[in-house]
Amino acid sequence: MNNSKRLWIVAAIVLLLLLALAAFFFWLTGGQDRSGENVPGREEGLIHVKSIYVFDTNRNLVKPVGIGADRNGNFFVTLRDSAVVVQFDRNGNYVSHFGERGLAVGNMMVPLGTAVDSLAGHVYVVDRSRFRLICFSTQGEYLWEVTLLNPLNVVVGPDGDVYVLTFGPIVHLTAQGELVQEVGSRGFSEGQFDFPRGAVALADDELIIADTNNTRLQRVKLSGELTATVEWVEGTPPRFQDDPNTRFGLPTGVAVDGRGRIVVMDGFRHTLEMLDPETREVLTDFGGEREGNSAGMFNLPTGIVRLYGDTYAVTDTFNDRVQIIRLIAPGDRNPLTLYPWLKWLLPLLLLPLLLLFGRKRIFVTEETLERALDEGKARLVIGVYRKLHALPEVVDRFADTMEVDVRMGDFLVPVQIAEETSGDVEPDAAAPETTSAEEMLARAAERSRIERLLLRRHLIVCADPAQCTRVEELKGKPVSYEELLEEYAIAEEAAEAPAQE
Repeated sequence: MNNSKRLWIVAAIVLLLLLALAAFFFWLTGGQDRSGENVPGREEGLIHVKSIYVFDTNRNLVKPVGIGADRNGNFFVTLRDSAVVVQFDRNGNYVSHFGERGLAVGNMMVPLGTAVDSLAGHVYVVDRSRFRLICFSTQGEYLWEVTLLNPLNVVVGPDGDVYVLTFGPIVHLTAQGELVQEVGSRGFSEGQFDFPRGAVALADDELIIADTNNTRLQRVKLSGELTATVEWVEGTPPRFQDDPNTRFGLPTGVAVDGRGRIVVMDGFRHTLEMLDPETREVLTDFGGEREGNSAGMFNLPTGIVRLYGDTYAVTDTFNDRVQIIRLIAPGDRNPLTLYPWLKWLLPLLLLPLLLLFGRKRIFVTEETLERALDEGKARLVIGVYRKLHALPEVVDRFADTMEVDVRMGDFLVPVQIAEETSGDVEPDAAAPETTSAEEMLARAAERSRIERLLLRRHLIVCADPAQCTRVEELKGKPVSYEELLEEYAIAEEAAEAPAQE
């Protein structure tokens, strides 16, 4: 098979692979959205990864509310109406579940928020009906519980301390459930809270809190009693119920990405925003309002947690599902982040170039062709290399020469000879050409920079060892006529062996 045919075959294979990848992409994305909803495109920075509707084979995720993740991206989800905690791995695959409805120790009635401390092996769950913070092992074994008034959510700090959001005060506990302090109170002043539903714990007892009923974010340090020490506040409390002019509709979840940027989930307005941690400037709103039940849309979502990188999980509560999504900041958006499957195309597109790496180009001297014809081996030489590059006058000489039914000219390619006549010398006074045919062929066989980069090999087939020596002195790469015959003889014997059997 010659190189041109091989190249066409590889090109056809690459085309088929591209078509297969395109079909696979449309299968993954579900093709065109037919729900009638105006779904923002992925160029807005929100990319749907997976929706989870069931666990334990066929049990529905009814009213998922709380969500917490460990350092490896594995996450736990509370089902409010089922009194169950469900564990998933970082890819959204079901792992296990635990929990039993009841009023006894270790039981749950209305589990809301949850948080995970993978180092301590703890899963914390707040139960609003039983007024408890319950601690389980990551395998679902009950460990201990403490009584708290109206607990709503729980987060774990970098040092393992536990912070419980209640109707107003923030309760600070150790990893063993021992009370450290209780800071803040219910109210609308800065440093007070009104049924906060989401928070992120930072270092040094600092928290960013989604102060839900006050429709604002607060970054606070847990010091003081009636009010926490406030670093900044974003938003103001509503003047009246359903005030349309508040900064947020109902902030229910908050997370922080790897660069400290704040991600806020607004449960009533069905939006996600990314804020600068210093200025609170909105970096992106990921396409604005996303109310609906299509992939990447939400219906009164309540919780969000960062799993790893730019990947998050959201409890899409009234769609009865958990969604895994990617949130890409404006400065990080490029074709490879928005369409990660494109990274598989590059190797495929480079496949045709692989044929160019290490390819051989064979040059042949006039003496070699003469010897091959004299010995009746010209057809053999052509059979080994298919194309032979020679000086133009050599190609002209042997163009119509036949051996058996093979015309030599069909397999000879004339090389390009660069003229090196000095411009300062009159043509009539130019020195007579003294460059030998071997020198011209060696010069023509020199590789260009691109050919060297592609590891191309240029070989010159010589008629005898003496010619090989001269070619080598000219910095060419010689191959002796005898080596050529030996290579062909081995291949011919291997091909004839099965026929003789």
